[in-house]
Parts: sequence; structure tokens; C-alpha cells
Amino acid sequence: MLSLFLKVTSMNFGPRFNPFARAAFFAAVLAVTHGICQGVAFAGGVVIQTPTTLQGGDKFRIIFVTPGTIQATSSDIKTYNDFVNVQAAGATYEGATVHWSAIVSTDAVNARDNIGLTNSGVYMADGTQVATAANTVPGGLWWGDPLLADPVQDLTGNTYSGSVWTGTCGIGSEFATLALPDGADTKIIAQWGLGDSTNFTRGGVTFANQVEVGNIGGGGYTWISTGVVTLNTTALHIYAISDVLTVVPEPSTFMISGLGIFVIGFAQKLRKRNRNASLDA
Repeated sequence: MLSLFLKVTSMNFGPRFNPFARAAFFAAVLAVTHGICQGVAFAGGVVIQTPTTLQGGDKFRIIFVTPGTIQATSSDIKTYNDFVNVQAAGATYEGATVHWSAIVSTDAVNARDNIGLTNSGVYMADGTQVATAANTVPGGLWWGDPLLADPVQDLTGNTYSGSVWTGTCGIGSEFATLALPDGADTKIIAQWGLGDSTNFTRGGVTFANQVEVGNIGGGGYTWISTGVVTLNTTALHIYAISDVLTVVPEPSTFMISGLGIFVIGFAQKLRKRNRNASLDA
């Protein structure tokens, strides 16, 4: 990039281009060049955009529906965390690859613990706000009330509907119910998280390998919990959420112009040194 800078600053702009005009011109070239380089660096992956309502220093998280599907047979949370990061396909924010966590519960790990409780607003990739926080506060992801908007999009803006693996209730913990198995004197706590769910027979019907599902775009808390269980060998989508991202302030015009003046000055000194070296030779 420096060679391009030097080529631009060595051009003959004529007497009408004073140093300040040249600096402004250079700043424009710098901005365009930066954009081109960014485009090359991000080729092949989604670039997460800052929600338009946020300003420099604000923190936020992105939620999405995986475009691909997975069975819910594993009880290892890592299986689902690895899956959503593959589904994100190297998505970046401000040049850095974003890390994602699956919004699912197993017998060992609750969804809210897997993703971490934070006060950062939650948004879809198109900037639509889903919740005021990934937390148990009013308006938060785990408050148990309807969200500001149901998460229905993948990272490219495609929308989905239907069932999604969650294993989770409205407050972010593993979905569980009380059940009285045939022949038992006391009820048991039946757990319906991903992987090894509770197996028992009730009313002559055997419940085995069943997992709680959510309803994509279903409204209310059904986005995460419907009270319906499905055989875990079925292939369904899951939700994913990013780590906390921080909005980087946009560089001011003054800063860009200042950088342009600095580099022009550097180029002029370099040309003067080369000219003096030629005279001494």
C-alpha cells in the first residue's frame, strides 16, 4: 500500500492544487484503498454490520438461525458450539473472526450459561433488535416474555420457520417436567435437553430420546420453548449467538485529512532526499 501512496503523491497536480487540496485528494484515495483492501480480506465470509442505532463504544451481540441442520443425539455442548461456528462460515466484524455459541441446553449445561449472561443488546444481522440484553432482566432474552422480535434469519438475511432444537425453557435453563412413570409411586423430573434425555414409560407409551423444541417465528416464548418434544435423531436448525462485539468509532474527516498531510509530507521528504542523492553522485 505504501508504494501506491508514493505513486499518488508523486503525481503532478499542477499549480491549482495547493498542499491542502492534495491532502484532501490523498485522504480520498486512502479511504477508497482501505475499502478495497477490506473487501479482499473479507472475501468468502459474511461481514457483520453495526446496527444503525448504535454508536462508538456500544456493545452488542448478533443472533442467527443456522442454515444447516443437526441431530440432537449428542449430550456434549461442544458438538453444538462447533456446529454453529462452522455454520457462521468465518463471519467477521471489524476484520476479526466472530466466535459463536449455540443456544441449546443439555443435561449438563444450560443455554444461558453456555452463551453467558450479558447486558448487551441482541440483534439480527439486518439490525433488527431481538432483545435488550442476553440476560434475565425485563426485555432480556431470558425474561420469559415475548421478545422485541423473534430471531428468524441466518447471517445472510434468509428467513426460516418451523421447529428448532433448544432443549430449553423460557428462562434459559434445561426444559424439564414432572412425570409419573407406570408402576412408580412418586413423580420424577423428566429432562428434555439435547442428548441423553430422561427415558420412561407412562400410560403404556415409552418416552425415549425426546428433546424439547422451539418454534422459529412462533411468537411469545415459543421461539425457545413450545412444550413439545421430538425424537432427537431428527435433523433441525438451532440458534446461535455471538460473543459481545464493540462498535468501533468511525474515523473523523479531520483524522483522515491529517493522515493524508502526514504521508504527503513524508513522500516530499523522500523525493527531496533522492534528489539530493542524485546531485551528490
